[in-house]
Amino acid sequence: MLRAALLTVLLLALGVISALPGSWALIADPETQRRLVLWGLPLAALLLSFLLFPRLLRPAEVAAGRPGRRLLLLSACLVALLIDQSFLAVGYFTHWATFTFAESGDALAVKALWGLPACLFLGIWGWERALRGSLYTGWRRRFPAPAALAVSIFTGAVLALPVVLPRGEVPDKAFVAATLAAVLCRELCFALLFRNGGGLLVAGLYRGALLFVEAFVVTDWYGLYSPAFNYVTGGPLFYVVRTACALLAAGVIVWVTQTSPLLSLARVEDTGRKSG
Repeated sequence: MLRAALLTVLLLALGVISALPGSWALIADPETQRRLVLWGLPLAALLLSFLLFPRLLRPAEVAAGRPGRRLLLLSACLVALLIDQSFLAVGYFTHWATFTFAESGDALAVKALWGLPACLFLGIWGWERALRGSLYTGWRRRFPAPAALAVSIFTGAVLALPVVLPRGEVPDKAFVAATLAAVLCRELCFALLFRNGGGLLVAGLYRGALLFVEAFVVTDWYGLYSPAFNYVTGGPLFYVVRTACALLAAGVIVWVTQTSPLLSLARVEDTGRKSG
């Protein structure tokens, strides 16, 4: 438990320090700031988790990842991703948001060749290895699963503070509230995917895909990153829709991992295949 506590403190400190205005003042170049958050934070999390937990152990209640179950969970992640980002379509058709183009589609395609694999890799081995494979597993040895999950979810939310509070500022209260709500919903999804047969692979792939979308494809004008497309909105109603989409996306993952008869069927098939 001592190693889990130490890792928790270090990751929380990393998130808080990265969100302080004074930390941003030390680095004047905005692009360097973005790279430190996008690549530096998960690499630091990977290093810390590897040093403290070089060998990962799966808690007893974490379901083993079988092919049928993982395929179902990945399908649920795809649906959840589309729902999570559907607020963009609502903003476009209602004219609640104005979209700007920073670069051509060709440039985005070139970036995707290396950016997407990098985001997926760090989603699995950076973020999820640290938050679930190390942090959750470490706390689970002494505490009930809900408590261990709560610690990993809270720590993940704190590590997202540089994105919630870009450059250590509050550019817009509605933006901050909606972004924080989306972060909490996603952290819950990652935790449930990890515990219910997805493991680091599915949880990390879903996280990495979301990271790539916001860092390279499209994000809010207030946001930290500068992807191919940005959107600007003039009112809080758009952010209400964004929060609702994040909640609906989380609802899909909760339903599939907790109550879906399809997942139960996948478990039965995997058990039968193992017995055979």
